[in-house]
Amino acid sequence: MNKIGRATIAIAIFMAFALPGQIFAQSGEGSGGLDFSIGDICQIAGGAVALGFGLWHFAVPELYGWQSYVPEAPDTLVDAVAATNFFFSLSLSIFGAANVAAPFLGDSSTPAGRSWLWANVGLWTARALYQIIKPQGTHNPALQWGMTGAFVATDLLFLAAALSATVM
Repeated sequence: MNKIGRATIAIAIFMAFALPGQIFAQSGEGSGGLDFSIGDICQIAGGAVALGFGLWHFAVPELYGWQSYVPEAPDTLVDAVAATNFFFSLSLSIFGAANVAAPFLGDSSTPAGRSWLWANVGLWTARALYQIIKPQGTHNPALQWGMTGAFVATDLLFLAAALSATVM
């Protein structure tokens, strides 16, 4: 197994076991417990999707044999693409995990909570629009439209969460 595969497994194990343990350990300390609004549920669902995309992206270079597309590329270029994908994957995973954790830890109707949710709306709106304007996965219509649907659905989850926090 290569370094990327081992890192993906390590991060997946952390996200699957350590993070939920921390969340549930803190949920009984006056942060509202498990009494969620529709907005909270949408934020958790959107965060879970983002976390899934992030973890999946760790495996993308190996799954799709990125190196085979540029066999003569210098090692520095290959390493730069791998680093970009790694930090993108890590960032998306962290954003997703933060969105899953946020409703357990505080009130999303605070100015900081609303700002965070609207930033997520901006991110996923941009991603959905980019997919519509310049689609990826065009070699397979099911993939192209599946990605479009997933990005739009994730955006709508965060939009519902942001609107819920804004009108509270």
